[in-house]
Amino acid sequence: MKKLSAKVLPLVAIAFFLNACGGGIPSCSDKVVQDVLSNIILENNFAEWQESDRKKIKLSYSGFMTEMTDEKSRTNYCKANVKSFGKNTKIDSWITYTARYTDDKKEVYVELESWK
Repeated sequence: MKKLSAKVLPLVAIAFFLNACGGGIPSCSDKVVQDVLSNIILENNFAEWQESDRKKIKLSYSGFMTEMTDEKSRTNYCKANVKSFGKNTKIDSWITYTARYTDDKKEVYVELESWK
């Protein structure tokens, strides 16, 4: 497995998915959060792969944990296990990340903090 270099950490991405719920803090296991994590992982660990090959890689998440919730910044600090399924890929790692809504609650902001 390729390690993320220091210059790509922390990775930041914003999901441009409209969120139907008006809740205050996205859950660590929310589908939209998982989608953003997948985009971050695929774009930064398989960047040298052709787009058609990257689309064949499937990522699966399990063992979601909320390590801390910061009510003031409306941020969840999360941990989860990620596994890959696909040709010539082997990922089975724990990741830590944060998830929060933008102020207008229409987008989710996810930051991948570590990869172990």
